[in-house]
Amino acid sequence: MKKIDFYFDFLSPYSYVAWTWVRDNDHKYDFSYHPVSIASIIAHYETKGPAQIKPKRNYLFKDLLRFTQLNNIPFTTPKNLPFNSLYALRLSLAGVAQVHQKAIIDAIFRAGWEDGRDIGNDDVLKLVLTEKNLKVFELFALMEEKTSRVELKRNIENALNKDIFGVPTFLVDEEIFWGNDSIKYLELFLNGSDPLDKEKYKDFLNKHQF
Repeated sequence: MKKIDFYFDFLSPYSYVAWTWVRDNDHKYDFSYHPVSIASIIAHYETKGPAQIKPKRNYLFKDLLRFTQLNNIPFTTPKNLPFNSLYALRLSLAGVAQVHQKAIIDAIFRAGWEDGRDIGNDDVLKLVLTEKNLKVFELFALMEEKTSRVELKRNIENALNKDIFGVPTFLVDEEIFWGNDSIKYLELFLNGSDPLDKEKYKDFLNKHQF
């Protein structure tokens, strides 16, 4: 099975939409889940997030509504937007979630972007995990330890070291596929039919150095 690294933030609606593809295809590929803070990545590149550019934000909501309607994906917005995704990210870390990582990621995404709940609120997160019969107090205890902060920081540093600049991002054999709309290219790549002309790409880079 091909190994795919999936980088995401619960704050990103496109991460949620991409997650529905990941969730439906986990039997075909070997996914590794990497929660990262999109705010930290944006700050590193000294740019702005979509929510900070009003016309872009408004357009993206239209795009999301069109895509989810056409693909029968439940979609709403969390009660508060933007929200602080820090606790949700740390709860979904491999070192905290352990064998329940996929279940925790799915539960939080669904709670926010399907049910419209406030997934930036720790009481809501506790309730979400309780509904999945998970050991909430143990998970929160792990999430509050220094090791979880270190792990999240390491995830972000690793993402930046791999030239990841946004979420959702899929990484396969050092090849980056950014955004939900890149999934169609990811599938072609995984099937051995990537339409990318690598020589032409190298030529473009040589001609247009910044």
